[in-house]
Amino acid sequence: MRRVLIASIPPAIGAVYFFGWRSLVSLLVCCLTAFIVEHLFCRKRGQPVTEAAFVTAVLFSLVIPPHTPWHVQIIGVSFAIMFSKEVFGGFGKNFFNPALAGRCFVYISFPVALTAKWPPSAPLGGWGALGQWSTGTNTDAITSVTPMAAMKAGGDIPAAFDLFFGGISGSAGVTSAMLILIGGLYLYYTKTASRTTILSVVISYAVLNQILASAGVVNMDYAWTALLGGGFLFGAFYMATDPVSSPRTNWGRIYYGIIIALCTTVIRNFSIFNGGLMFSILLGNMFAPIIDYGVKSYGKRKKAKLAAAGGES
Repeated sequence: MRRVLIASIPPAIGAVYFFGWRSLVSLLVCCLTAFIVEHLFCRKRGQPVTEAAFVTAVLFSLVIPPHTPWHVQIIGVSFAIMFSKEVFGGFGKNFFNPALAGRCFVYISFPVALTAKWPPSAPLGGWGALGQWSTGTNTDAITSVTPMAAMKAGGDIPAAFDLFFGGISGSAGVTSAMLILIGGLYLYYTKTASRTTILSVVISYAVLNQILASAGVVNMDYAWTALLGGGFLFGAFYMATDPVSSPRTNWGRIYYGIIIALCTTVIRNFSIFNGGLMFSILLGNMFAPIIDYGVKSYGKRKKAKLAAAGGES
């Protein structure tokens, strides 16, 4: 868990650089809330608060809009800790990714706060927004939209340069693919996150978008933007790889990644939602135990057949 916190440093720095110091305070508020809520449960069990609570808080703070009201953040983190983890028995027993479950709850409960207004990002270069409390205080904050929202509305597609390095509107810690990759590759090479899951999600999604682009359903620029924008890489490296709520078997992780990529592709291209990765990962979490059960059952049947064939010979 400590490595996940280390890997979250680059996106967190990016959040402050592009959106102002409010993003850092937001992260601290989420961490304090997570500590208090988990402490109330751990105290009864005589256990200490684990680093997992802070991982949930940090990841949650990075996948919400930078200007999200304080009460929404507190409610979201509280829900993530209480109803996504503690009700199932605490650390290591959650069925869903807690950070995403908390975000999904506030996304449904406070849609205006999570979708209506997006603060503009400070332009890349110089000191960015380091001299500001929040870019959300700018007069054009209401008109700023995320890359996925712009494409959904038929607007201009952000340049690949901006998608990779940053300087676009979006959730606090997901607007720079470069910073996400710095932290994500750290998780990949230290084997903190499942390499199989990461590759399955990314490759499947890239292939599916290439197929849609070749079929004329989406243009090629959309396919690239879908891969670099909308927090997809953050979800693939940081969220889908949660070791507790994802499959344990290698083949299960491959199928799990394909399910996430397929659902994300369908939701992004054919639904009313701009994103879709959040719902897709939670759906993948829901099917993870079934996937593992199916993979293990198939393996047992295959071994039984081989043993029977060997006995007959």
